[in-house]
Amino acid sequence: MSALPPDVMNWIYEQNPDIEDIDIDLDLFDTRLINSLSLIEFVLVIEQASGQVIDRRQLKTEDFQTLRTIQEKFFDRPAASATAAVAEAG
Repeated sequence: MSALPPDVMNWIYEQNPDIEDIDIDLDLFDTRLINSLSLIEFVLVIEQASGQVIDRRQLKTEDFQTLRTIQEKFFDRPAASATAAVAEAG
């Protein structure tokens, strides 16, 4: 697994200044590092960092549950899959 883009990690740390390190499998919702109000802003950060549009109608909280699921869902995709996802959302 490659590292998440700095913009994504920086956003999480800016929202949670008391946190120093986040395990890749830590539940971000259960620990309240992300909540329902901040999720939409976080989606925008992920869109900018990944270069893809996330279809709001297809949002599932489990896609944002851990750093690992975020990495797998939005950043470990081959370029062709990312392009197809943007086309589907558009």
